[in-house]
Amino acid sequence: MPVWRRYLVKESTGRLVELPSRQYDRADDGTAPIPDYAGRCVELVSAVLVGKQGATPTVTEVAFTKLYFDQSGFVDAAKRERMIRLMLESCADRRGRKPARRTGCTDCNALAERADAARSELMRDFEWAPAPAEVTAALFVLGPPHSAAPLH
Repeated sequence: MPVWRRYLVKESTGRLVELPSRQYDRADDGTAPIPDYAGRCVELVSAVLVGKQGATPTVTEVAFTKLYFDQSGFVDAAKRERMIRLMLESCADRRGRKPARRTGCTDCNALAERADAARSELMRDFEWAPAPAEVTAALFVLGPPHSAAPLH
């Protein structure tokens, strides 16, 4: 069963425009920039679609994020690395769950504080919390009725 991705970028007017996955991939792997996005942070809708040959595809996952581009128009590798590091750090408190049940687990408290700080940075710098109307607009652009709820 074929699986593919679609990307939509929110313009300054609020309109969602298609960003072809091939163009995104080339900007991400450093082979071709997107000059219109050079030096910008854009709000991005990414969707995973699944479909059978000849059938209408189904949207199975939708995510709303912020995507940073460097001054040349490539996906900003340093921002991406920071996002990944913060995602890993945000899980730090999960490693200390069993010992946290003991009283006075200072290492676990430190892990929980570190994870909370990482989650806060992730939300501030990389999360796009769209309004309900924006979610509806994205789903409308992506196509017919969808089987998955948006993931934030």
